[in-house]
Amino acid sequence: MSDDRSTLSHHPSPHRGRVAVHEAVFGLFAGPLGWFLQLVVGFALASWPCFPNDRRLGSLPPGFGWTNAAAIAVMLVGLLLAVAGFILSWRSFMLSREEVAGGHGDLAESGAGRTRFLALWGLYLSGGFALVTALTLVAYCLVPRCAG
Repeated sequence: MSDDRSTLSHHPSPHRGRVAVHEAVFGLFAGPLGWFLQLVVGFALASWPCFPNDRRLGSLPPGFGWTNAAAIAVMLVGLLLAVAGFILSWRSFMLSREEVAGGHGDLAESGAGRTRFLALWGLYLSGGFALVTALTLVAYCLVPRCAG
């Protein structure tokens, strides 16, 4: 990092007031949280009825038909969380994209543009995890449960 601070404005993040801290945090963590939710809860709902012991069952046991709808609902909630994080990060990025002049490489070197940096990473994380969660949902709906 260079010590030349003459290119910086008074504060390294001059648009910090345009994006609330909780918006930046939600944008960063909503996608991974949604994916984690669908991974842990969805896995429990999708696999345990088929593998209650050490052997795979040929079909769902009686009384566990609700787990299919519950797993899809959990995956949809995870997807909605990730999409909400993406939308909020997009809004934050649009509000702070002109925070400091220069490209992303210039800003990484000077440490300026923190609000834009967080919004950009929120876009990457929430968008990526939304895609992964959507693909998991599609795969869950297409692949037969238990032995089919």
